[in-house]
Amino acid sequence: MPFMFVGGSLPLDFTNTVSWHTGPEPYDHLQTPQDLADWAEQAGIPAPAGTLATLDAARELREALFRSFLAVIDEHPPDLGDVDKINAHLRAAMSHLRLTVDLAWGWDDQGSPDLALWTIARQGAELLASPDLRSVSICQADNCGWLFLDRRHLRRWCTKEGCGNRAKAARHYQRVRARRMSPSQR
Repeated sequence: MPFMFVGGSLPLDFTNTVSWHTGPEPYDHLQTPQDLADWAEQAGIPAPAGTLATLDAARELREALFRSFLAVIDEHPPDLGDVDKINAHLRAAMSHLRLTVDLAWGWDDQGSPDLALWTIARQGAELLASPDLRSVSICQADNCGWLFLDRRHLRRWCTKEGCGNRAKAARHYQRVRARRMSPSQR
C-alpha cells in the first residue's frame, strides 16, 4: 500500500498514518507489522517486519507524538505521560546510535525491526526540541488531523488535492444552495 508523505518531516508523516485522526472514526493505516515495515521502507528507513509488540510500540510512540504536537499547536505544554513515553523510546533509540567511520550518525543494528522506531523517536524528539516546532500545523479540514510543517504559515490543508478540494467543493455547494433558496427560507 502506498503511504502519503505530506508532513515535511518524518515524525509528522508518521503521525499521519492515521486518517481522520481527530474525527469520530479515525482509520489506522498500520494494521499489521508488515504495514509498519512498508511505511518505513517508503519513508527511506530499511526495516524488516517486526512483531505485534513492535507494532504496538510504534502506535504508542505515534500517539504520544501526535498528542504532543497537538498540545503545542493549541499553545499548551505536552502531557507529562506523553513526554515520558517519547523519552522511553528515545532512550532505547539512543542506546543503538553510533558514529560511523564516515563521521555520520548510524544505528548499530541495521536489520532490527525497531530501526524505524529508533529513527522516529530520535527525529520526533529533535523536532519537539527545535525552533521548527512553531511551524507544525494541522490540516484545517474537519476531523482530518494530519500534521505538516508550515514555515511560511500560509498552508491550510494537508493536500490541496484532498482536503483542499473537499473544502472548495463544500464552499461551492453552500453558495449554490444559498442562491437556490427562496428569501423566505433564508
